[in-house]
Amino acid sequence: MTAVSWKLHKMEKVDCSQFGFTKIIVADVERAFAFYRDVFGLEEVARVQMGEGHEQIDEIIAKPPNMPHIPSVVLKCYVNRTPPAPGELLLGFKVPDVDQILERAVAHGGAVAKEAVDRPEYGVRVAFLTDVEGHMIEIVQPI
Repeated sequence: MTAVSWKLHKMEKVDCSQFGFTKIIVADVERAFAFYRDVFGLEEVARVQMGEGHEQIDEIIAKPPNMPHIPSVVLKCYVNRTPPAPGELLLGFKVPDVDQILERAVAHGGAVAKEAVDRPEYGVRVAFLTDVEGHMIEIVQPI
């Protein structure tokens, strides 16, 4: 099985190393993508379905709309494997309104892990939430 669909142009050539993406191993790629789409406004830019047996994958590559140079979030499911327990990474999002994102996350199946707090010494308002599969996300708003 091999299927790849792209909504982006061909990957650009780079002259130096750059951070390009973070992959989150999930149990349900559709459910996970719906959360990141509905809470953070990410769009699917590519879908990869390939491999066989233990190596069969289904992944969605997502980015903010109209921002081709922003690193991607890749939601990856090994179709015939049990996913690792949440906690293997912590994602961070810069957002315009921490409280609004917390409300959206809860409305779409996430949970507040740590309530929002202002950190004027760092110039930010910060909170932590978990996605629909329990992955930790730090959200930061400039203040």
